[in-house]
Formats: sequence, structure tokens, C-alpha cells
Amino acid sequence: MKEKRRRLRINDDTMTTIVVLSLLFCVAVVVAGMVLAFFGVDVSTIVGNALTVFGTELGICGVMTIFNRWADRQDKQAEKRQERRLRREQKQESIQ
Repeated sequence: MKEKRRRLRINDDTMTTIVVLSLLFCVAVVVAGMVLAFFGVDVSTIVGNALTVFGTELGICGVMTIFNRWADRQDKQAEKRQERRLRREQKQESIQ
């Protein structure tokens, strides 16, 4: 019997998983940078870039979330318009 392959997803959402894993990666880079800085290695550029990447990714995911909500709202409005149109047509047919 085959076992079902488990996928690593948070809340069954790929975007959330990407953001959380990216955050964990950036935390690991910052912690590693702090350890290396303790030994006198200059890692400010690496740590800065890791935080910039995370901020950019978080911004992109935020924009995608806003777009998805807008698209869902547009779909709901289109469904309501369609329902109203069908009701009007049914009323007109029942009158005739």
C-alpha cells in the first residue's frame, strides 16, 4: 500500500508557507551573521540582503492577497448581478 506523500504547507496555503519559510531562512541568516560577527567577520551586507529579500517577498505576497480579495469581491458582485438579472427575467415571464 502506498503512503500518501505529505506536503509541507501551512494552512494548506502555498503563499503563507513561502513567507513563513522565508522568514525562518532570514532568521537563520541573521543568527549565523551574529555568530560570525562575534568572530570578527563582516557580514552586514549578507544580513542586509537577507532582510531585503524577505521584505520584498512579504510585500509581493501582500499585493497578491489584496488582488485575490479584490478578484473574489468582483466575482461575488458579478454573481449577484446575474441573480438579479435572472429574477427580473422570471418576473417578466410570469407577468406575460
